[in-house]
Amino acid sequence: MKRRITAAVLSVSAAFLALLPTNASAATYTNCPSGSRCLQLYYNSAWSGSHTAFTSSVSDFAGYTFLSSGNGQGQTVKNNAASASLLTYPANDVNAAIFFYSGYGGACDFLYGYGDGSYNDVKQLGPTYNENASFYFTGSGPTTNCAVWR
Repeated sequence: MKRRITAAVLSVSAAFLALLPTNASAATYTNCPSGSRCLQLYYNSAWSGSHTAFTSSVSDFAGYTFLSSGNGQGQTVKNNAASASLLTYPANDVNAAIFFYSGYGGACDFLYGYGDGSYNDVKQLGPTYNENASFYFTGSGPTTNCAVWR
């Protein structure tokens, strides 16, 4: 009986693990896809160096790397982003908050989306400059402890 329970637990555990993503970078792009809400993070200030684009929120940047060619390519995104661009369209008019801690905590940089297919660019991040651990898209305004970029 004990072997059957152990086997059942192992089967359930294996099934759960199979549902988890195996490659954190699978949902990232080198550039923002047209028509999508997108946050693009850059390794250097002033939108230079390698960059990676995200189309969904990320609770922990560990495992994500800068994908495009340039300074910082292959480096982890966590605690290495210096500038950002937010792209939104009318159908997905949203804002983005980049956080100091994993799990959307601590100080943040808050970017308002224009909703017209243009970018809101932050030349150099404030509180999360090289200290970025997570981000989310939101339809609401900034939380406390956020630098606001319009």
